[in-house]
Amino acid sequence: MTTTPPPLAGSVAAAVTELAAQQDRVAALLARAAGRSRPLSPEARRRLVALGHFPAYASELDWTPEEVAGHLRDSARVFTDRIRRIGLEDRPALADFVPDEPDRVAGYRATPPAVLAAGLAAAQAELLRTVAAVRSDRLGAVGVHEVDGPVSLADLLAFLPAHQRDHAEQLAALADG
Repeated sequence: MTTTPPPLAGSVAAAVTELAAQQDRVAALLARAAGRSRPLSPEARRRLVALGHFPAYASELDWTPEEVAGHLRDSARVFTDRIRRIGLEDRPALADFVPDEPDRVAGYRATPPAVLAAGLAAAQAELLRTVAAVRSDRLGAVGVHEVDGPVSLADLLAFLPAHQRDHAEQLAALADG
């Protein structure tokens, strides 16, 4: 028996559904973890270091819930721009986003938590709208990241829910810590 892959439009719909679910999870966990500044337990840190993107970005595990909120706000803005550009331009050049750049993280600490939360909610909503607007015939469109090389819209739509999930797991560990 052979199965045929779902239509590409179904891939966009699936990405939207999963991204929305993970964004909702992040929002709920952020509310639970807000104001907690103690570090992750050694056990939680070991578990998370092996998860998703954290092997390459383990320094993010030192963040407070508010710093996670700032990061997710900024990354939502960056990915919204990347998706739009790849959807419209022919092989756009994509600048690197350094999530743990010291001035960036200091800015998160200097921003009132309510402002971070509002900015995150707005950026997440815009990211979800942008993902939902991706045309299935453009999923193979590619941008060229200055460090990582070619990246397609399909790659980004696969990455985004997993990125949210990774940070949701981080927030859960911070809330329970």
